[in-house]
Amino acid sequence: MPSVARRRLPARTAGLTLALLAGSALAQVPGFDGDSPRSRLRDRYRAPQNTQKLSDNVRKLQSTDPEERLQAIRGLGELNEPKAIEYLVGAASDPDMSIRIKAIDTLGQIKAKEATSLLIQQLFMRDTDLGTKRRILACLGKIGDSRATGPILDFLARDVDPAARGNAIFALGDIGDTAAMGPLEAIAHDGDPMLRGLAAEAVRKIRARPAPSVIPPALAVDRRGPGGPAPTP
Repeated sequence: MPSVARRRLPARTAGLTLALLAGSALAQVPGFDGDSPRSRLRDRYRAPQNTQKLSDNVRKLQSTDPEERLQAIRGLGELNEPKAIEYLVGAASDPDMSIRIKAIDTLGQIKAKEATSLLIQQLFMRDTDLGTKRRILACLGKIGDSRATGPILDFLARDVDPAARGNAIFALGDIGDTAAMGPLEAIAHDGDPMLRGLAAEAVRKIRARPAPSVIPPALAVDRRGPGGPAPTP
Protein backbone atom coordinates (compact mmCIF):
# COMPACT_ATOMS: atom_id res chain seq x y z
CA MET A 1 0.00 0.00 0.00
CA PRO A 2 2.69 2.58 0.80
CA SER A 3 4.33 1.89 -2.56
CA VAL A 4 1.01 2.51 -4.36
CA ALA A 5 0.57 5.85 -2.53
CA ARG A 6 4.09 6.84 -3.50
CA ARG A 7 3.35 6.01 -7.14
CA ARG A 8 0.21 8.15 -7.08
CA LEU A 9 1.93 11.15 -5.49
CA PRO A 10 3.66 12.43 -8.65
CA ALA A 11 0.37 12.25 -10.56
CA ARG A 12 -1.39 14.27 -7.88
CA THR A 13 1.45 16.79 -7.81
CA ALA A 14 1.33 17.11 -11.59
CA GLY A 15 -2.43 17.68 -11.48
CA LEU A 16 -2.08 20.36 -8.85
CA THR A 17 0.66 22.05 -10.85
CA LEU A 18 -1.50 22.06 -14.00
CA ALA A 19 -4.43 23.52 -12.07
CA LEU A 20 -2.29 26.31 -10.70
CA LEU A 21 -0.85 27.07 -14.12
CA ALA A 22 -4.33 27.12 -15.65
CA GLY A 23 -5.57 29.50 -12.98
CA SER A 24 -2.58 31.74 -13.51
CA ALA A 25 -3.16 31.77 -17.26
CA LEU A 26 -6.86 32.62 -16.89
CA ALA A 27 -6.02 35.45 -14.52
CA GLN A 28 -3.90 36.97 -17.29
CA VAL A 29 -6.69 36.81 -19.89
CA PRO A 30 -8.13 40.33 -20.42
CA GLY A 31 -11.58 40.62 -18.89
CA PHE A 32 -11.24 37.39 -16.90
CA ASP A 33 -11.22 38.97 -13.50
CA GLY A 34 -14.86 38.72 -12.61
CA ASP A 35 -15.65 38.50 -8.96
CA SER A 36 -12.35 36.98 -7.95
CA PRO A 37 -10.76 37.78 -4.57
CA ARG A 38 -8.04 39.55 -6.50
CA SER A 39 -10.50 41.90 -8.22
CA ARG A 40 -12.40 42.53 -4.99
CA LEU A 41 -9.15 43.42 -3.25
CA ARG A 42 -8.21 45.75 -6.09
CA ASP A 43 -11.60 47.50 -5.97
CA ARG A 44 -11.36 47.82 -2.19
CA TYR A 45 -8.11 49.76 -2.49
CA ARG A 46 -9.27 51.73 -5.52
CA ALA A 47 -12.45 53.05 -3.86
CA PRO A 48 -10.67 55.20 -1.23
CA GLN A 49 -8.36 56.56 -3.93
CA ASN A 50 -11.31 57.60 -6.10
CA THR A 51 -13.05 59.14 -3.09
CA GLN A 52 -9.96 61.20 -2.32
CA LYS A 53 -9.59 62.28 -5.96
CA LEU A 54 -13.25 63.26 -6.07
CA SER A 55 -12.88 65.37 -2.92
CA ASP A 56 -9.72 67.04 -4.26
CA ASN A 57 -11.37 67.92 -7.58
CA VAL A 58 -14.55 69.19 -5.94
CA ARG A 59 -12.42 71.46 -3.77
CA LYS A 60 -10.59 72.75 -6.87
CA LEU A 61 -13.91 73.28 -8.66
CA GLN A 62 -14.92 75.70 -5.88
CA SER A 63 -11.71 77.70 -6.24
CA THR A 64 -11.60 81.28 -7.52
CA ASP A 65 -8.65 80.41 -9.76
CA PRO A 66 -9.96 79.60 -13.30
CA GLU A 67 -6.99 77.38 -14.12
CA GLU A 68 -7.51 75.34 -10.96
CA ARG A 69 -11.19 74.93 -11.83
CA LEU A 70 -10.28 73.71 -15.32
CA GLN A 71 -7.96 71.16 -13.72
CA ALA A 72 -10.90 70.02 -11.61
CA ILE A 73 -13.02 69.44 -14.73
CA ARG A 74 -10.26 67.35 -16.27
CA GLY A 75 -9.85 65.37 -13.05
CA LEU A 76 -13.59 64.71 -12.71
CA GLY A 77 -13.67 63.45 -16.27
CA GLU A 78 -11.07 60.83 -15.42
CA LEU A 79 -13.16 59.36 -12.60
CA ASN A 80 -15.68 56.68 -13.45
CA GLU A 81 -17.99 57.84 -10.68
CA PRO A 82 -21.66 58.93 -10.84
CA LYS A 83 -20.91 61.68 -8.33
CA ALA A 84 -18.19 63.08 -10.59
CA ILE A 85 -20.68 63.21 -13.48
CA GLU A 86 -23.10 65.13 -11.25
CA TYR A 87 -20.50 67.83 -10.68
CA LEU A 88 -19.67 67.95 -14.40
CA VAL A 89 -23.37 68.38 -15.23
CA GLY A 90 -23.52 71.26 -12.76
CA ALA A 91 -20.42 72.86 -14.27
CA ALA A 92 -22.00 72.62 -17.76
CA SER A 93 -24.13 75.67 -16.86
CA ASP A 94 -21.37 77.59 -15.05
CA PRO A 95 -21.39 81.38 -15.61
CA ASP A 96 -17.71 81.22 -16.61
CA MET A 97 -17.71 80.31 -20.30
CA SER A 98 -14.35 78.53 -20.19
CA ILE A 99 -15.56 76.26 -17.36
CA ARG A 100 -18.91 75.71 -19.05
CA ILE A 101 -17.37 74.71 -22.38
CA LYS A 102 -14.78 72.45 -20.77
CA ALA A 103 -17.47 70.66 -18.77
CA ILE A 104 -19.67 70.19 -21.85
CA ASP A 105 -16.76 68.85 -23.89
CA THR A 106 -15.80 66.47 -21.07
CA LEU A 107 -19.34 65.11 -20.80
CA GLY A 108 -19.19 64.33 -24.51
CA GLN A 109 -15.81 62.63 -24.23
CA ILE A 110 -17.01 60.30 -21.47
CA LYS A 111 -20.39 59.77 -23.22
CA ALA A 112 -22.35 60.70 -20.11
CA LYS A 113 -25.97 59.91 -20.99
CA GLU A 114 -26.96 61.21 -17.57
CA ALA A 115 -26.33 64.72 -18.93
CA THR A 116 -28.64 64.43 -21.97
CA SER A 117 -31.74 66.02 -20.43
CA LEU A 118 -29.92 69.00 -18.94
CA LEU A 119 -27.99 69.65 -22.14
CA ILE A 120 -31.20 69.60 -24.20
CA GLN A 121 -32.81 72.03 -21.77
CA GLN A 122 -29.79 74.32 -22.00
CA LEU A 123 -29.85 74.11 -25.81
CA PHE A 124 -33.28 75.79 -25.94
CA MET A 125 -32.71 78.42 -23.27
CA ARG A 126 -32.76 81.95 -24.63
CA ASP A 127 -29.82 83.11 -22.58
CA THR A 128 -27.56 80.30 -23.86
CA ASP A 129 -25.11 81.88 -26.27
CA LEU A 130 -24.68 80.49 -29.77
CA GLY A 131 -21.16 79.20 -29.14
CA THR A 132 -22.34 77.15 -26.18
CA LYS A 133 -25.27 75.78 -28.20
CA ARG A 134 -22.88 74.57 -30.87
CA ARG A 135 -20.74 72.81 -28.24
CA ILE A 136 -23.86 71.24 -26.74
CA LEU A 137 -24.87 69.84 -30.13
CA ALA A 138 -21.39 68.38 -30.64
CA CYS A 139 -21.53 66.91 -27.13
CA LEU A 140 -24.94 65.31 -27.74
CA GLY A 141 -23.59 63.73 -30.90
CA LYS A 142 -20.67 62.20 -29.01
CA ILE A 143 -22.92 60.93 -26.21
CA GLY A 144 -25.06 59.21 -28.82
CA ASP A 145 -28.28 59.13 -26.79
CA SER A 146 -31.30 58.67 -29.10
CA ARG A 147 -33.43 60.69 -26.66
CA ALA A 148 -31.74 63.76 -28.15
CA THR A 149 -32.91 63.03 -31.71
CA GLY A 150 -36.33 64.69 -31.44
CA PRO A 151 -35.11 67.88 -29.72
CA ILE A 152 -32.24 68.25 -32.20
CA LEU A 153 -34.69 67.89 -35.10
CA ASP A 154 -36.82 70.63 -33.49
CA PHE A 155 -33.73 72.80 -33.19
CA LEU A 156 -32.84 72.08 -36.82
CA ALA A 157 -36.31 73.16 -37.98
CA ARG A 158 -35.90 76.60 -36.43
CA ASP A 159 -34.49 79.63 -38.18
CA VAL A 160 -31.12 79.55 -36.45
CA ASP A 161 -27.55 80.23 -37.46
CA PRO A 162 -26.50 78.00 -40.43
CA ALA A 163 -23.34 76.93 -38.60
CA ALA A 164 -25.40 75.77 -35.62
CA ARG A 165 -27.75 73.90 -37.96
CA GLY A 166 -24.69 72.24 -39.42
CA ASN A 167 -23.68 71.14 -35.91
CA ALA A 168 -27.18 69.74 -35.42
CA ILE A 169 -26.98 67.71 -38.64
CA PHE A 170 -23.56 66.39 -37.72
CA ALA A 171 -24.84 65.39 -34.26
CA LEU A 172 -27.77 63.49 -35.79
CA GLY A 173 -25.34 61.56 -37.97
CA ASP A 174 -23.24 60.67 -34.92
CA ILE A 175 -26.27 59.56 -32.90
CA GLY A 176 -27.33 57.31 -35.77
CA ASP A 177 -31.05 57.22 -34.99
CA THR A 178 -33.10 56.19 -38.06
CA ALA A 179 -35.88 58.53 -36.88
CA ALA A 180 -33.78 61.39 -38.28
CA MET A 181 -33.53 59.91 -41.78
CA GLY A 182 -36.62 61.63 -43.27
CA PRO A 183 -35.73 65.23 -42.28
CA LEU A 184 -32.07 64.70 -43.18
CA GLU A 185 -32.94 63.31 -46.61
CA ALA A 186 -35.19 66.31 -47.23
CA ILE A 187 -32.32 68.68 -46.44
CA ALA A 188 -29.93 66.63 -48.57
CA HIS A 189 -32.21 67.04 -51.62
CA ASP A 190 -33.97 70.39 -51.25
CA GLY A 191 -32.47 72.17 -48.26
CA ASP A 192 -29.90 74.90 -47.82
CA PRO A 193 -27.13 74.32 -50.39
CA MET A 194 -24.55 74.86 -47.66
CA LEU A 195 -26.06 72.04 -45.60
CA ARG A 196 -26.91 69.48 -48.29
CA GLY A 197 -23.52 67.82 -48.19
CA LEU A 198 -23.59 67.54 -44.39
CA ALA A 199 -27.09 66.07 -44.47
CA ALA A 200 -26.15 63.54 -47.15
CA GLU A 201 -23.13 62.47 -45.10
CA ALA A 202 -25.28 62.14 -41.96
CA VAL A 203 -27.73 59.93 -43.87
CA ARG A 204 -24.84 57.78 -45.09
CA LYS A 205 -23.52 57.37 -41.54
CA ILE A 206 -26.94 56.34 -40.22
CA ARG A 207 -27.40 53.80 -43.01
CA ALA A 208 -23.93 52.37 -42.42
CA ARG A 209 -24.54 51.98 -38.72
CA PRO A 210 -24.70 48.29 -37.73
CA ALA A 211 -28.14 47.02 -36.86
CA PRO A 212 -28.71 46.16 -33.18
CA SER A 213 -27.78 42.56 -32.44
CA VAL A 214 -30.78 40.26 -32.06
CA ILE A 215 -30.75 38.11 -28.92
CA PRO A 216 -32.28 34.64 -29.42
CA PRO A 217 -35.40 34.19 -27.26
CA ALA A 218 -33.86 31.31 -25.31
CA LEU A 219 -30.79 33.40 -24.49
CA ALA A 220 -33.00 36.35 -23.57
CA VAL A 221 -34.81 34.17 -21.05
CA ASP A 222 -31.49 33.09 -19.57
CA ARG A 223 -30.34 36.70 -19.25
CA ARG A 224 -33.64 37.70 -17.66
CA GLY A 225 -32.89 35.62 -14.60
CA PRO A 226 -35.42 34.22 -12.15
CA GLY A 227 -38.43 36.43 -11.56
CA GLY A 228 -37.32 39.06 -14.09
CA PRO A 229 -39.59 40.73 -16.66
CA ALA A 230 -40.32 38.95 -19.91
CA PRO A 231 -37.99 39.88 -22.79
CA THR A 232 -39.27 42.44 -25.26
CA PRO A 233 -39.81 40.86 -28.70
